[in-house]
Amino acid sequence: MRFSRDRRGQSVVVGTVILFGFLIVALGVFQVQVVPTENANVEFEHSQAVEDDFGDLRNDVLRAGSTGSTGSTQIRLGTRYPARTFFINPPPVSGSLSTEPTGSIRVSNATVGDGAHPNAAAFWNTTPTFPTRSLRYDADYNEFDGAPELVYEHSVVAAEFDDAVLLRTGQTVVSDGRISLTALTGSVSESGVAPQSVDPRAVSASDTTVPLEPTGGNVTLELPTAVGNASRLADRWNRALPTGATAAPNATGEAIRITLANGSDPYRLALSEVSLDATGETEPAYVVPVGSESAAVGETVAVEVRDRYNNPVPDATVSFGGENRTTGDGGRAFFEPTASGPLVANINGSAGPVYESVTFDVSAGAGGGGATNRTYDVEWDEIDPVQVEEGTSEPLDILVSDAVSGAPIDDAAVEVAFAPIGSVSGVPSVAEPSETDASGRTTVSTFDTNSASAGDNFTLYATSGDDVGTLRVEVVAPGAPTRLYPDTSTELQGSITDFPNMQDEDGTVAVFDGQGSNAFDVETTTQSVPSGSYTLELGVGTVDLQGSSAGIDVVVEDESGNVLGSTTLDDGDSNTVVSLNVGTIDPEQDITVRYTADRQNDDLEIDYQRLVEQ
Repeated sequence: MRFSRDRRGQSVVVGTVILFGFLIVALGVFQVQVVPTENANVEFEHSQAVEDDFGDLRNDVLRAGSTGSTGSTQIRLGTRYPARTFFINPPPVSGSLSTEPTGSIRVSNATVGDGAHPNAAAFWNTTPTFPTRSLRYDADYNEFDGAPELVYEHSVVAAEFDDAVLLRTGQTVVSDGRISLTALTGSVSESGVAPQSVDPRAVSASDTTVPLEPTGGNVTLELPTAVGNASRLADRWNRALPTGATAAPNATGEAIRITLANGSDPYRLALSEVSLDATGETEPAYVVPVGSESAAVGETVAVEVRDRYNNPVPDATVSFGGENRTTGDGGRAFFEPTASGPLVANINGSAGPVYESVTFDVSAGAGGGGATNRTYDVEWDEIDPVQVEEGTSEPLDILVSDAVSGAPIDDAAVEVAFAPIGSVSGVPSVAEPSETDASGRTTVSTFDTNSASAGDNFTLYATSGDDVGTLRVEVVAPGAPTRLYPDTSTELQGSITDFPNMQDEDGTVAVFDGQGSNAFDVETTTQSVPSGSYTLELGVGTVDLQGSSAGIDVVVEDESGNVLGSTTLDDGDSNTVVSLNVGTIDPEQDITVRYTADRQNDDLEIDYQRLVEQ
């Protein structure tokens, strides 16, 4: 049997093999040429995204340094390529983010000018420097050649190429007569593909600026840099700086030196420190008075503790003549002197340099030297003391006016702080008020008792300009009756000394005494008593009557002169609590209590006077 030769399938097989070969070649060309190109685009887009992340981080750092806020920025360290069924991708791109110490920020040929307290100038004359770091990002791209390394320092994001340096953001170091310097601290060291969060936190926020004037030449700023080519970086700084300011690398190429034009007005210097890893603490460097350095016995004196960046230091200890007080969030501490003479407030011990202490001149006379020189008048628009029930919160109003004309001051910045009176079981929280409105009013939105318990007492301080207003806050049990203490006293005859002692129940007394041949006749006034039924309670100390004295008359009157109640104190009332029903008071009005002695040598001690709502 013979088989015939049938070649009809050969062309199909050959065609298939040729087509398969073309497919293999096409796939190879796609793998070699198209996949790298597409991956390079992915890497380029990632590089651009990281630049955006660095811009966001830069904004968070500047915001933290200027306002004290805390931010969080994710840096996309690496990237992955899109999945491909028939093709092979290289490993994912890995990036690294790290800080590196670069040296210290320095300000040369400058001194603190007029308008700042001498202590600020004395500290500046110690030539402080401010260690800082730079933050660097680098990615190990597989295809994208020429991607820059990114460096953040001194308010700018710099893109560092092999042969060039570009700034991706503007600068805020010098602008409109202001110098703003932020020291970057903390340690960051991250690498990999996954995004990593960086959380800038203010160690010292630039709440305060000081005037800076040239001395011995032009004001010069030295900013250490991690950028390798300082000359090219300086060229970019020159383009970003305002007219009159110039930048050049220093002799070693490790810093940019910015020389400022000397103008007729001083620069305002704002310094801050921002940490990238939530570490770092600010330390007291110097102290300045708030308002006048003259006061009278019983008036409030205040100081502000500042760090090396000229910013307030909270929770710092200040010794006022040996009695310690702690600064609040605004860096301020308060004290009421009880004796005349020099009063020294100091930090960091008693043997430090001159800028670590302030001396107040305390006089015995009412009003002192501070009141006559004040430009601001700060008052709490509340009944003093104000009572807040345990476990609740209350809004409290503050008024700021011109001390001479009495006109309200608009847009006045007000800071508040508190100090416990005696031993307390817990501490409250106090919201910072906004600036005053056109009527000179602002409000502490919440005084929250928090863990403070009934019986705890606190002094609230409000400061604005050169004055301090005080308010006593009593934490009372829920449903406790309202207790109102006198606001003012008037000497018709004789005298009253230590009147403020009547405004609390701490065991100290106010003393009523006759003068010359006159027996004492003194009135106290409790202002704006709300409508209600009240009892007058007197914490009586010693009643010392002369011979056949008929006693000391106590008369309670309303604004119209109507007598609401009366009693007479004699020796038997010493060291007791005397109660007097005064009935219903309506409408809200001032209530006067008049103390009239029968004989010139009659004396009286009162621990407290209060109207208690029934």
